[in-house]
Amino acid sequence: MKKITHLLLILPLLLFSCSSDDSSENNEQNSNPNTSTQPQFAMTATINGKSFKANNPFGTNLYSSTNIWSYYPKADFVMLQGRQGGILGNPEINIWLKRTDIKIGTYKVTTDEDNPTTHAIDLTDNETDEFEYTKEGSITITEVNSQKKIVKGKFNFTTSSTYTDQKDTNYTITDGTFDYQYEDVK
Repeated sequence: MKKITHLLLILPLLLFSCSSDDSSENNEQNSNPNTSTQPQFAMTATINGKSFKANNPFGTNLYSSTNIWSYYPKADFVMLQGRQGGILGNPEINIWLKRTDIKIGTYKVTTDEDNPTTHAIDLTDNETDEFEYTKEGSITITEVNSQKKIVKGKFNFTTSSTYTDQKDTNYTITDGTFDYQYEDVK
């Protein structure tokens, strides 16, 4: 049900979303390799031994301007979305950084909460019928550039197919990295 709901909530956003990268200043910055801060892949990881290399659904390292989960309000969290394969790609890793904690350090993550106290992470893999509930892991912020609004770091976590007892581990995500612009540069 989680996957179907996720797809149904994302589909209208995909159909009616528009990019805000139309400014000539932004295009000039991205076309000049000496001034571009966009990495080849905004997010990388190993998922159950397989390589994961992704950008946001639109192929950049910009934060997501949409956040459909009410327990991660946009006023308090910034969403870093890594979807392998573009708009209709799969799998997807989402990282929510609490705005007040976008600073160098290591933060533990556990099962999704209705009222998260700090950062959170989630995996969605629509190729299987299994659910992916975050079990445990960590997010380490290694660099923050407050002028360019860039955040870089590492992550790892495991998931379970059940939300409550979490006795199994169905996904192990290791060697994760992220390099995102977390706000608009003004």
